[in-house]
Amino acid sequence: MGTERANAIRVSNELSALEVEYINATKELSRSKGYLPRWRLKERIDELKLELGWTYLDCGEYEKGLALYHTLSWKTHGEIKCNGIARALTEMGHYGEARRLLEKGLREFPESCALWTGLGILLDILGDHVEALNCFEAAIKFNPTQSPGPLYNKALALMELKSYTDAASIIDYLIQENPEDPKYLAERGNCALGAGYSHEALQYYGKTIALLSKYPDVHTSISIYAGLCSAYMELGMKKEGMEIAMEGLKEFPDEDPVLYQNAGATFYEMGWRKEAIEILKEGVKKFPDDKELKECLKSFEDDMDDPDDNIKPPILGLFLLMALLYPVRKFR
Repeated sequence: MGTERANAIRVSNELSALEVEYINATKELSRSKGYLPRWRLKERIDELKLELGWTYLDCGEYEKGLALYHTLSWKTHGEIKCNGIARALTEMGHYGEARRLLEKGLREFPESCALWTGLGILLDILGDHVEALNCFEAAIKFNPTQSPGPLYNKALALMELKSYTDAASIIDYLIQENPEDPKYLAERGNCALGAGYSHEALQYYGKTIALLSKYPDVHTSISIYAGLCSAYMELGMKKEGMEIAMEGLKEFPDEDPVLYQNAGATFYEMGWRKEAIEILKEGVKKFPDDKELKECLKSFEDDMDDPDDNIKPPILGLFLLMALLYPVRKFR
């Protein structure tokens, strides 16, 4: 999975190129004269704002993306502006504000696939998986381009509701239609693991890794590390689980707290409790706002004081399951 670094550099270069093009276009507008040339430049600048703003959001630069979407006109770009701002607010954790904006947008654009998708993702984050599923159904209904995003999000919502058979049928269709997209294979593995088929999950993860060498993706790679770790531990393959957890942590030390949770849980299960707690403490330093990581650390520290000197299997299983739940929502 070392190709991830090359992919990150490529994305960074694309972002830099968009920034340069946007700056140059705005400078050219300030020098331009005549109605038609200025009108064309303004149109191009708005296109660049949309592309650059969404790229900022994809790269985690939410405030920059939010600022660009705010500069767009409600009159000419109302639906797209609403979607971009709402996504930024959702990513930044401003859920109430994001929900109010999405509901307002849907009153004006009731057949917007993007806004139904955004609301569904937000409700899923808030734990209302049934209502999220209804939103994704609406997004599918109003999806003229037949993009896979709404179906994918529906499958993820079904997995949250433990409807693994229904989710698997959707993901199988997406794999058939998009055989070169590794995230669908990864989610198929997660679906199998959630249903209790660990050996089947390992097969899907193996196929995903082969695809990732050609089509690298950070989020899918993290999902694979989490899934492989959970599958190995479910099968009693503790050494393999610990090794894959440490490989993931070494590859992506700054990307997601789930990798610290994986490593901590596997070290603890191996009996290396002090080392496990140190790993979790390091994770909390990097991700001080992550509640699940803090809860995991507290549970392990409390268990160290247990006179039975014995980790409770349900506790370990719970935290490995939480580590597995790493869905990548599609806002488009």
